[in-house]
Amino acid sequence: MARPDKIIRFLPITFPNGNSVRRFGKHCPQCRTMVGAEHMDGIASLMHGKIFLAAEACCPSCNDIFPVACVITDDKRVHRVLLPMWAFRLWLRSATRNDPQPPDNANWELAQDTPTPEEMQGYALPEDAKIVRSEEILGRFQGEPINAWIECDGRRFVFERATPPGGQLKLEPSELLFEGRLIYRLQ
Repeated sequence: MARPDKIIRFLPITFPNGNSVRRFGKHCPQCRTMVGAEHMDGIASLMHGKIFLAAEACCPSCNDIFPVACVITDDKRVHRVLLPMWAFRLWLRSATRNDPQPPDNANWELAQDTPTPEEMQGYALPEDAKIVRSEEILGRFQGEPINAWIECDGRRFVFERATPPGGQLKLEPSELLFEGRLIYRLQ
């Protein structure tokens, strides 16, 4: 059976049509603050061209705890689930029982080794690169802020994801490794 985790760890999820869900949030029913995926514990999985998400969210503003149950289609529309939360969560856990799971003793910290050029691919930052960072902060990773975008040599890169656990790093040709921990995609 799939193990619940922070919803942010399941993102980004890319649909077969190429659309991608990188961020997710829901308004707190108590105080209307936007609660992001980093404050949700549960399961998110791509099945049959849809993302099924069942989680419990904790509002960082008022500490209200509320359920989140939805289906996201490949056009990025969010649809309400009409099943009771316990039934939806049970179905989702059993439907994702064969999804790959990190081992119980997974070390979520990155190895400090620099990846080889063969492992990296993607864009390489020159040593003397002048980086412009956006003022918009999407969240934090390893205690450091995640800028929504960065610019280098006139090219803008938007935040795609944090580096995966265990240092399993493989970049696409349009991606850039920044500060050894964040991956940005050419816009």
